[in-house]
Amino acid sequence: MKSMLKFISYPPALKKLCVRVLLLAVYYKLLIRFRKFSEIAGRLGNAGRVTSEDPVPDGQREYILQVRRAIRAVVPKLHFSNECLVCAFTAKKILGDIPSTVYMGVAKKKDGGMKAHAWTRVGDIIVTGEEGRERFTVTATFA
Repeated sequence: MKSMLKFISYPPALKKLCVRVLLLAVYYKLLIRFRKFSEIAGRLGNAGRVTSEDPVPDGQREYILQVRRAIRAVVPKLHFSNECLVCAFTAKKILGDIPSTVYMGVAKKKDGGMKAHAWTRVGDIIVTGEEGRERFTVTATFA
């Protein structure tokens, strides 16, 4: 109920963005679930490339922050496994022609197993997957 009340209070542009995030997140979750990663990786961009880490121009900064806000508001409520990867695909699609990089990394868990994480960066802004990313060794990039 709190989430719905919060959503109602959003400005119209953010509401529209949240609905778009919801639809894309469900779509990408299904793709990730039913397709091999090699079949869908191209949607993230060119493998092995990164974009500039220069500060984002003011004209794009507000939009990028709104995308981050919408993804943070919607995707965690869906309780998906592979949430960070769903967020990365969703952000990449919504950002469209704005240059961005998706990073994938791995880290050892305390029990000796491995854990994976994905995050998205535009210039100097981490759009998705910011929390804990520094613990992961980058294994792939897409730009």
